[in-house]
Amino acid sequence: MSIRAERERLAARQRLFEYLRQHPAPPALHYAEMPRTRPHVRPDRQLATRPASDPIVAGFYVNWDDNSYASLKSHLDNLDWVVAEWGFVGRGGDTLPVRFEVPDSVLSMIRGAQQPPSVLALITNFTGEDFDPRPVARMLRRPGLRRKALDEIMSAVTTYDLAGLTIDFEQLPQSLHPELLAFLRQLRARLRPTGRLLTQTIPGDDASWPAEQYAAVNDRVFVMLYDEHDPSDDPGPIASQAWFEHHLQRVLARVPADRLLIGIGQYGYEWSDTSESAIELTYQDVMVLARDHHTMPSMDAGSLNPTFAWDDADSTSYIVWFLDGPTAYNQIRRALPTGVAGIGVWRLGSEDPSLWAVLGREGLASSPASLDTIHIGYDVEFIGTGEILRMVAEPTVGARTLMTNPATGLIVREAVTRTPSTYVIRRYGRRKRAVALTFDDGPDPVWTPRILDTLRAHEAKATFFIIGENAEVHPELVRRELREGHEIGNHTFTHPNLSLVSPRATRYELNATERLIEAITNRRTALFRPPYFGDAEPTTPDELVPIAVAQDLGYITVGLRDDPGDWAEPGVDSIIRRSLDQLGRGNVILLHDGGGNRYQTVRALGPLIDSLRARGLALTTVTALAGISRDQAMPPLPRNAALRRFMDLTSFSIAGWIELGLHAVFLVAMVLGVARLLGILGLAIRQRTARRYARRAADDAYRPSVTVVVPAYNEERVVCRTVISLLAQKYTPLEIVVVDDGSTDGTFAALTAVFRNHPQVRLFRKPNGGKASALNWGVDRATGEIIVALDADTVFPAGTIAALVARLADPHVGAVAGNAKVGNRINLITRWQAIEYVTSQNIDRRAFALLNCVTVVPGAVGAWRRHLILQAGGFSGSTLAEDQDLTLILLRRGWRVAYADDAVAFTEAPDTLRTLARQRFRWSFGTLQCAWKHREAMFHPRYGALGMVGLPNIWIFQLLFPLISPIADLLFLWSVLRVYMNYVEHGPEYALQTLIQVVMYYTAFLAVDWVAAVIALFMERSE
Repeated sequence: MSIRAERERLAARQRLFEYLRQHPAPPALHYAEMPRTRPHVRPDRQLATRPASDPIVAGFYVNWDDNSYASLKSHLDNLDWVVAEWGFVGRGGDTLPVRFEVPDSVLSMIRGAQQPPSVLALITNFTGEDFDPRPVARMLRRPGLRRKALDEIMSAVTTYDLAGLTIDFEQLPQSLHPELLAFLRQLRARLRPTGRLLTQTIPGDDASWPAEQYAAVNDRVFVMLYDEHDPSDDPGPIASQAWFEHHLQRVLARVPADRLLIGIGQYGYEWSDTSESAIELTYQDVMVLARDHHTMPSMDAGSLNPTFAWDDADSTSYIVWFLDGPTAYNQIRRALPTGVAGIGVWRLGSEDPSLWAVLGREGLASSPASLDTIHIGYDVEFIGTGEILRMVAEPTVGARTLMTNPATGLIVREAVTRTPSTYVIRRYGRRKRAVALTFDDGPDPVWTPRILDTLRAHEAKATFFIIGENAEVHPELVRRELREGHEIGNHTFTHPNLSLVSPRATRYELNATERLIEAITNRRTALFRPPYFGDAEPTTPDELVPIAVAQDLGYITVGLRDDPGDWAEPGVDSIIRRSLDQLGRGNVILLHDGGGNRYQTVRALGPLIDSLRARGLALTTVTALAGISRDQAMPPLPRNAALRRFMDLTSFSIAGWIELGLHAVFLVAMVLGVARLLGILGLAIRQRTARRYARRAADDAYRPSVTVVVPAYNEERVVCRTVISLLAQKYTPLEIVVVDDGSTDGTFAALTAVFRNHPQVRLFRKPNGGKASALNWGVDRATGEIIVALDADTVFPAGTIAALVARLADPHVGAVAGNAKVGNRINLITRWQAIEYVTSQNIDRRAFALLNCVTVVPGAVGAWRRHLILQAGGFSGSTLAEDQDLTLILLRRGWRVAYADDAVAFTEAPDTLRTLARQRFRWSFGTLQCAWKHREAMFHPRYGALGMVGLPNIWIFQLLFPLISPIADLLFLWSVLRVYMNYVEHGPEYALQTLIQVVMYYTAFLAVDWVAAVIALFMERSE
């Protein structure tokens, strides 16, 4: 050390000693040792009393500290506002004057709360090292940059649906205040019409800040009342009670109380005589220092701030001042009665967790008794080095004794009697000149074999942390890993984020995968790595609960320090370079053999192994790092476990086959669906343009007599309208036969009243026997050569019957199917059916008419040769689909069934989900009956297209597909959910890989379906 440096060190020590002589840190006292007389802090003047009725409780959140997330998650119910440091001035340069960094996971967590707090984005000029006023000055003084900043801020506010903003520009020169005030006026003018708030932080002890002017241009102002002594000062209280009250009174004299929120600090500083500036500490850091140096903090009687001091082995002197739950209690107790709008806690993650026992949305607790217990912090303590983790201590709460002044209600004595302890993790396994390769997320049928081939070619061993659901369907790869000398670890069954699930779910994930590994390999494993485990230093208690659960089950948790991020596909060279650059951090390299496209990992693996060996590093295994053998980590099962293993293996095999089967069903359904749509579309276009189905003038010469048979049951409301539409037909000779099938309403009376004497209309009434019997009754009494059948709720335009009859001019045509459309398009259900009739049913008839395998002439609109109906024995009542049954009979007898797209009928469709479900069940069951009745024609060449196309189409696409399509849809939705989970945990790169695999076939199906629908609608221009 130089002479100058030694002199500076001695001068700093003398200053510290002098301070300690003048302000000795009080010793720790037990409750019984505390004096009966209590000092009273006397501020400059008495604070006014105007208590706020519902004070706001705000917490400041930061991205850069995992503990901030843990605190926010734990105390959401205590907060009215979350002020999140998400906007940064200067980090994006002039091209991006304000850059926002908003984690989706944080927003989702906040808004998933039962009563979510409002979210305000804090915009700061903190650069990571200090507050920089220069980018703020550029933004404010350049009109173009200022407009751009305002636009970016408003875009973020609307994109993230924020409740408002908090501006936190610090260390600004006085000359910049006018420009900042103008900027805030412009920003508030933009925010106010949207109902969002503008707030700002200002220093509470700096009178040069025009507090009253800033209060006038903001909805609220945070007055930050801490840093009475900052890191560059001599040691002293962070916010002594008298100092706090003095500056609070000063600000209240200039600003209305209801515009103010009081920012209170929750942190500490450590000064030493070897450093010119203090180190900032969280409350948990403070407690660890006190425990490690065997000293107990206590409250300084003059400042009412806690402190403690010690000397280390080389005679370096240290002193710590900090703010905690009792100091916050005192400050809030004095602030709220003045009528201020609320309190802001700087910051979440560094605070004394016990604070939330006395502070919540309802305000401050009347008694500080809950502060006696010191709750555990959010950080994790580590001992040793290496990536093998073992928990050696679980959290324990601390304790302190408090005394209050009865006159003021303030806490005037505090003594910590037991420091709290969080999780303590022992790290071990550090080895010189050795590295272990590990692979997560397999086995994968494409990439795992290639990785195993590479490892075998390079005579290298690795550890594979397998996912149970992957191993379930690819057990042979797990056996190969074991057979080739590699190690197998547990990576859970479904790859959840264990920090977000319950301990019970964690045990299920581990046990299920363990049973599977045992069943496949006849061994158990003690190696475990949690999914989404970023490194060997879990930073929050949520990440440690799974480790504790796994350790209770006998597992060794394996972390990592070398992560090249191969899952994001950064490039082969990047994977190699990143792996080599991180070698100094640890001994375990994380790679992946599953979970996406691992082509780059496979390409990088060989060169990476060669590079590691070229650097003199030995390739080892995780068990070698842990100091145990492979057989100790993966012991064989005892002989008496053979039966259980057989049963487990059988169960998992069946489950794996079912899963493979379900995915195969999904794939087959997509492929068949696309193929059918393309085929139907091509045939329909061909039918539309075919000469033999074109309208021909010669058809007008064919005019046989026609009888229209209308079966009716309880159709009093619509049946007369149907008959009137028939009487308006432009076709003669025409007879209309209406058969009332035993209606219980006034159907027959309504018909009789209107049509009793009409020469074209014949009315009959019979006992109820079903639609088929009513049709046969009418056919038996019909005089026409052609029978046109329609339902009593259907209306024909004037040219429908003529269009039907025209197709029967071909003597080979035995029946004609018309073009049924939905007439009652009154709600979403009926409108969707209208589209379905055109894009599904009618386009199918176009295609199948070309092949002569139209399998149903619809009951709503169809024409038949009467003698063929009689030869077939009439409409059969043995099925619910009598029209389809008769159609299939005619086709099997060699008759053609044509399709007349210009024979339009408007029918009543179900207008509720209940009636729609009943109709579709009746159709499906009737179709099943007909398909079974005519099953012998299936794939029979004698029946031509009916046997080879029509009936297979019924079985596959009308009966089987409706059964499996919900499974395919559920698989798709589950896959999308998994993609979302991957996005939340891994980011867009990983999620995109999975998404491409999931939606490729589904998108192809939907695209073809959409194109077919558009073409079908173009074929019917009226739609």
